[in-house]
Amino acid sequence: MNVGEGGCRAIRTITILLLAASACVAGCDGSGAGSGDRDYRQDMRDFVQGISAYAWALAPGFIVIPQNGQELITRDGEETGPVDTEYLSAIDGVGREDLFYGYTADNVPTPQAARDYMIAFLDIAQDRGVQALVTDYCWTPAASVDDSYAQSAAKGYISFAADSRELDGIPGYPASPYDANTADVSSLSQAENFLYLINTDGYATRADFLAAVQGTRYDIVLIDLFFGGTDMLSAAEVASLKTKSGAGRDWS
Repeated sequence: MNVGEGGCRAIRTITILLLAASACVAGCDGSGAGSGDRDYRQDMRDFVQGISAYAWALAPGFIVIPQNGQELITRDGEETGPVDTEYLSAIDGVGREDLFYGYTADNVPTPQAARDYMIAFLDIAQDRGVQALVTDYCWTPAASVDDSYAQSAAKGYISFAADSRELDGIPGYPASPYDANTADVSSLSQAENFLYLINTDGYATRADFLAAVQGTRYDIVLIDLFFGGTDMLSAAEVASLKTKSGAGRDWS
């Protein structure tokens, strides 16, 4: 479900809710605290915590992963600031795009200063049991893709090297997911990799799309609930994605 350039996008696949939070973090003055007495960071934290409470009341195993809103992890939005433990307790993971590649341009290494800034927040989350999921935008096999996966693995992050910012296909490299896992996966802590595929324009039919995802070995699949942006997948179609080439990824 896409709600526009400046909004938040919610995606549910199996039992994952991914929130693109970055556009909602900063206030009108760019500080994050907002003008006057309004704290826009806290507004966003309240929003995510409200969604978590609602989702968990419906399905206790629902997984909530905010994306690109790492400043919400601390109360003042600074990497050295006090940690907001209430917010961290309301989420299961934290997503970050462009950590190692794609920040200034796709297939280009992210500047060290920007990288270190984002890592500081992700490490706070990881240290408190909240898994970091990294999406880099790169496609040169050894020069960028392998390096992207290796750097995330060294930090304990789960990662995906997307060959298109449109997130509209399954990368041809590597041929099998990085750190492919043959075991069943029933929780985020057991996952070793993920597929991020939210644009289905490259698939002629929903059957083609479902077959492509079913044929992969990714532990996690992040997809849009709507094929083509308007045609909602059925519960049975979503359930069909709970098997990964001989093993399960059933989180329900």
